[in-house]
Amino acid sequence: MKLAILLVNYNTSSITLECLKSIFRYPPKESFEVWVADNASTDDSIDQIEKQFPRVNLVKSSANLGFAKGNDLVLKKVFKKFEYCLLLNTDTIVYKGSFDKLLDFAENGGFGISSCKLISPDRSFQPNAGSLPGFFPVFFWLSGLDDLVKKFLPIPSYHQESPKFYLKDRQVGWISGSVMLLSNKLIAKIGLLDEKIFMYGEDVDYCMRAHKAGFKVGWTLSATIMHIGGASSKAPRFKQWSGEFKGLFYLYRKYYGSLAAFGIRLLSYLFICLRALAFLVIGRVEHAKTYAKVITNI
Repeated sequence: MKLAILLVNYNTSSITLECLKSIFRYPPKESFEVWVADNASTDDSIDQIEKQFPRVNLVKSSANLGFAKGNDLVLKKVFKKFEYCLLLNTDTIVYKGSFDKLLDFAENGGFGISSCKLISPDRSFQPNAGSLPGFFPVFFWLSGLDDLVKKFLPIPSYHQESPKFYLKDRQVGWISGSVMLLSNKLIAKIGLLDEKIFMYGEDVDYCMRAHKAGFKVGWTLSATIMHIGGASSKAPRFKQWSGEFKGLFYLYRKYYGSLAAFGIRLLSYLFICLRALAFLVIGRVEHAKTYAKVITNI
């Protein structure tokens, strides 16, 4: 078969059902199956999925496994049967032709990992790619230099937010796990997701492994998917910020060694402190407090 679509659900009944509705409203032209890994939800997720979508293959876990283990639970069952596996967040809405355009991009470009344009519910653009976390891309991200020039010139930042970067199809360092199309050749070569990562960083890690194995990672403008949870917010996000830094430190230990990880940790502490101070000066006290809390948590 052509495509397996994988969702990981945890107590998100309503948004998971909306995602599934969009999948079956605008299915791919090629043969496909939908698989949902449920991370021991205590709401009515399982009952509603079984009732409303009998075609969905449901895999139940006895505990909340997180993103990587949840997806791996299904991946190891299905990847040999399908040419591609699509990891799709439950808080996404698929548009007409999205699957077909993303598959065409992956096949025609020979990409091991692919993603596409994401938008928020207000139709605003949502960044979902970046450069591999070498020193300079991380430095540009931590220091905010990428934000200063993003309207004029995209520089190689760990989190690429320049709109100009996303004006054309391109090869990238990594793409977000919210929409992540994987070829079965890639999975057979590099294995499953790193289950030591509960959340934040597993997508970057998988892309780094893909690059090391000689596969390309691509992003396309041709397909569009709405990502509700990734919508921009002016409110401070402690969990996300802490998770991003913890993920970065883990990647540095794994790929660059303890000394490099220690150095990037010190650099991160420096810029987190500077961010907290800057927000305090301009009167955004909650942001300052959140960054101060992040320091104690990472």
